[in-house]
Amino acid sequence: MDKLLLNSLMIQQFRGFKDLQIQQLGRVNLIVGKNNVGKSSLLDALQIYVYRGFPTILWQMLDAHDEGVRSRRNNKIYDRDDEDPLLAVKYLFYGREDIKSTSKAIHIGPIASPNETLSLSIEFFYSKADEEGKISLQPALFEELDVAEGPIPRFSVKYGQKNRSSTYPITSSYPRILRGESGEVNCVSINSNGLGKTKIGTLWDQIALTDHEREVLNALKIIAPGVEAISIVGDPQSVRARYTIVKVAGIREPLPIRSLGDGMQRVLGIALALVNAENGILLIDEVENGLHYSAHADIWKLIFHIAHKLNIQVFATTHSWDSVVAFQQASQQNCDEGFSDDAFLVRLENRNGDIGATIFDEQQLQIATREQIEVR
Repeated sequence: MDKLLLNSLMIQQFRGFKDLQIQQLGRVNLIVGKNNVGKSSLLDALQIYVYRGFPTILWQMLDAHDEGVRSRRNNKIYDRDDEDPLLAVKYLFYGREDIKSTSKAIHIGPIASPNETLSLSIEFFYSKADEEGKISLQPALFEELDVAEGPIPRFSVKYGQKNRSSTYPITSSYPRILRGESGEVNCVSINSNGLGKTKIGTLWDQIALTDHEREVLNALKIIAPGVEAISIVGDPQSVRARYTIVKVAGIREPLPIRSLGDGMQRVLGIALALVNAENGILLIDEVENGLHYSAHADIWKLIFHIAHKLNIQVFATTHSWDSVVAFQQASQQNCDEGFSDDAFLVRLENRNGDIGATIFDEQQLQIATREQIEVR
């Protein structure tokens, strides 16, 4: 089996996680837990890790939660043009307290692996000019931080112990300026609402006329066995808009995929995300959304199959018992095919104010589902 990106996970000082330790991870991992224990935040932390703390992804996350500067203006929470971006950035850090020089850094990575750990913090600098007028940034000393003119805060990102570090301005304009930057590891993410038309079109273009098309078509057959072909075409009413059509046996004209129900759109998104995450990581929030309970088992079999075939590590969240049972069944089949220690269910839970994790391997999960022991 190809080496996993993460065989364990530590998340410190990020959102609701003071010090989350997940001792073991597999190729396919299902995250469960009650509301407000951080299932989606765990996926966010993984994105930050994969994208090496790049500001674009940070601001996208803040905006997705209406915490970014632009989102807050749009919602009339704040409407000042000069709002300090630090008021938004604080939401990334544990406790959500105002950023100070003493604020603790976020740490994300495998447990006890400092050379693979990402650190994200806010550091303060002064701009100084040399004799030739060239401006450079100099770290501000602790005693200088109360000076009226104030130092300049910047994102500080460090990876490992080999001086791989960068600093970035704290500005919400980054999503516009630096769009298109990518991380060192291939990463595809599906939020709880699924993929939009633009993203689906982009992912389709990347696998069109390749062998991966067959995997996507086979996935759609889980919901509609009569589907014979799929394509994404332009909307004659709009220059930019595109939509998905399918050819169904017995029906002369192609049909918009949405006419076959939300489940088809959800499966299309999962399948496209899978085949585009080759040699990387796939994140799925609320994997059960839009799917009838009878489809869960086949969807999980698909995920396990493609994850092995294309060397993908998968992290998905769910609230659904049907999805947990289907995950266990697919995991059991996976073990029967010779892939042991390959799938884990991770339950996040509030332990006296701190979030902790309990891990279920395939054997433990089999007992839990057979005896209907609540693991969510």
